[in-house]
Amino acid sequence: MSAEINTIQQDFEKSPFWRFVGLEVHEASKGNVKLKLPIKNDFMNVRETVHGGVLVSIVDTTMGFTCKSLGFDEVITLQLNTNFVKSVSEGTLYSEGKIISRTRSTAIVEGQIFDEQGELLVHCNGTFKLIKKENI
Repeated sequence: MSAEINTIQQDFEKSPFWRFVGLEVHEASKGNVKLKLPIKNDFMNVRETVHGGVLVSIVDTTMGFTCKSLGFDEVITLQLNTNFVKSVSEGTLYSEGKIISRTRSTAIVEGQIFDEQGELLVHCNGTFKLIKKENI
């Protein structure tokens, strides 16, 4: 892992949200981020499956981390479109982000969450604002 990716990872790991849910980096390199999250009972909804809000938060974080891995100082979620494909209630979640298109100031990113068997649980597309400090 590069020093820049390591610094970005440390920034994310300082986040109270990151620590609260228990996210872990599975893989991280420039433009390629994969996170994992062991499922906790606290994530369950009334159907005893992981709450959709938890899933969206995880995929949003993964896509934001993916954008930051390209060397941007700030990343802001502008839009998310999420499809819930399959529910899950145990095991570990694996999320990944992929840049689909990028300009100087925005990126369109695809995010996905899989279960331990590699089955797709969530598919998401998002638009993110990309900021370099010298542009502020």
